[in-house]
Amino acid sequence: MPAGGRRWGWHALDAREAARLVAAAGVGPGDLVVDAGAGSGALTAPLVAAGARVVAVELHPGRASGLRRRFAGDPVTVVQTDVADLRLPRAPFLVVANPP
Repeated sequence: MPAGGRRWGWHALDAREAARLVAAAGVGPGDLVVDAGAGSGALTAPLVAAGARVVAVELHPGRASGLRRRFAGDPVTVVQTDVADLRLPRAPFLVVANPP
């Protein structure tokens, strides 16, 4: 186990499966979506493509930093925290996730 007692759970999601999941969730333009456990952005990218505003939640510092770089200029807010500690939006929102 890494220092600090944390284990980093993560697994890759195929781009086709991610797009299918976003479509099945009915995400559309302007929707506010929490991408819990965003990882490297496999779901974040199709959410942005669907026109959503995304709160990408990622605990791992390296992956959170990568999300900030990858989605700079897109309607994505990256929050580096444990999902259990996340303060949820006050506005209506959807949750789309691929948890480890």
